[in-house]
Amino acid sequence: MKFLILFIFNIFTITISNHIKFIPKLCKAGDPFTVNREKPTINGVLSALVNINKKCLNNYSLLKVKRNGGIVDLEICYDELLLKTIYVKFEIDGISLKQFDSVIIPPLVTQNIHLYPENIECFYTKEHQAALFKYIYNNEDAITDSSFLTEGYLASNSDFSENYKQLGTFFYANITPQWKSINQHAWALIESAIRSYAIYTGRTLEAYAGTHGQALAGGQPLFLTDDGRLPVAAWLWKAVVDRSAGAGIAFVCSNDDPFQEEGTAAARPPCGGPEVCVDGHWDGVATAGKSFCCTLRQLAETFPEAAAALAGVGADVRLLKKPPPPQPPPPTSAESVTAADDDDDDYYEDDVDIDEEAAKDD
Repeated sequence: MKFLILFIFNIFTITISNHIKFIPKLCKAGDPFTVNREKPTINGVLSALVNINKKCLNNYSLLKVKRNGGIVDLEICYDELLLKTIYVKFEIDGISLKQFDSVIIPPLVTQNIHLYPENIECFYTKEHQAALFKYIYNNEDAITDSSFLTEGYLASNSDFSENYKQLGTFFYANITPQWKSINQHAWALIESAIRSYAIYTGRTLEAYAGTHGQALAGGQPLFLTDDGRLPVAAWLWKAVVDRSAGAGIAFVCSNDDPFQEEGTAAARPPCGGPEVCVDGHWDGVATAGKSFCCTLRQLAETFPEAAAALAGVGADVRLLKKPPPPQPPPPTSAESVTAADDDDDDYYEDDVDIDEEAAKDD
């Protein structure tokens, strides 16, 4: 009898377990805000994120990433309530980038300021996002090994030369949720093209990067937390000004639904268009349906975040044109003679072939 009861219980347990799905645990969004007291340093140089008690745009907090001696590497406009980066200002030094070729990847740091939940890194895990999309956005297939939201750096560590300057880019206030496919392709192309211009010209560029709008998932505004914080922006933008040339260029990049159904229309440019890319010789940078070129004026007229960031840039700034690739040096006289001799040889060889064929025909 005991054996029969145990057998029935086991069958019942197996049957029930086949119908119960494991519910992945969402990261807690309501944890108390904490401060990491560790001092991030490299080579004895301290990097700190400081709230300077000033406001930007719509009453957001103005933060600065400072090094020893008060040197400012980044200026950040940040929404403390939503944990959202509005824009970042910094400089890209082409001469320094030529001289240094080191990139560090330290752990993300949150220090000196009450802005982040203790477990914010958890929101960028695929496990959390899979649960979020399944139970909040009713999409079980959105998050995969190749499709998920990663940390998108508005000021890339590669935009800086020395490692102690790069350290400041790893504060969370410089990071925004970005789809991996966008981060590694369309956005990476924009970053690389701007750095290449700075290195090629050896100039220092004023750089601005930020977010705009709200991405959607299943028609709902997309957030990385279940309480409506860490919003995912619909658009990312990056602009640079070359003061010595009196010119600038802006790029906008879609950060919207990468798992949308086939046949869905590609993103339309919010500003500018193909003609701006072509006129500035940046057409190899834009990714069809994902990223676009704009003039600075077009960007400022379209995105209020960019207008606030670019407030100190004059309206008379022209379109920054990418220099054409260097032409190969002209051949020397000896090379010209050799080339001519080769051409003559080819010519005579062709004649011989023709004569031989003619003889065969005869």
